[in-house]
Amino acid sequence: MQCIKLARAGIILLVVGVLFAFVWWYSTGYVFLAWYWSNQISALTFATLMVAPPIALSIAGLSSYVAGRNAFWKSHQRRKGSLALLGLALMIVGGFFTAWTWAFSVYGANKLQPPYAKPLTYYLVNNSPYFILFALWFAAGLLVLADAVEAHWQKPIQH
Repeated sequence: MQCIKLARAGIILLVVGVLFAFVWWYSTGYVFLAWYWSNQISALTFATLMVAPPIALSIAGLSSYVAGRNAFWKSHQRRKGSLALLGLALMIVGGFFTAWTWAFSVYGANKLQPPYAKPLTYYLVNNSPYFILFALWFAAGLLVLADAVEAHWQKPIQH
């Protein structure tokens, strides 16, 4: 029973981590943006400050879910459809923002004029914390979706 609660807590932490990321970015993130614009911190430090709390929540949620997922999916108190949709949503959000960050990195490398024009590796390195966060979201969504689909297709043991 404890593993089931651990997996539930992990799923809740994953959802809270995604929601918290947007709240963090659009509240406290403006302080970090002001520091970045005034050249008090670097672009990599800015990106790290922006994603550190959501990454911590996502890692905690993913590890809790992985620790208790077997017992969670064997229990009879699961909602496979809604959890499959949640996994799909996490995958879509993670994949969308990965593509978006990649596109803006390529745009910055190819379209910006000096002094802002830098090589692609510069933008990819500075955005690497975002790529890590979005990859965590995508991986968590893929795992939840795969577990939900597997649980749906398993036949219950009949006595």
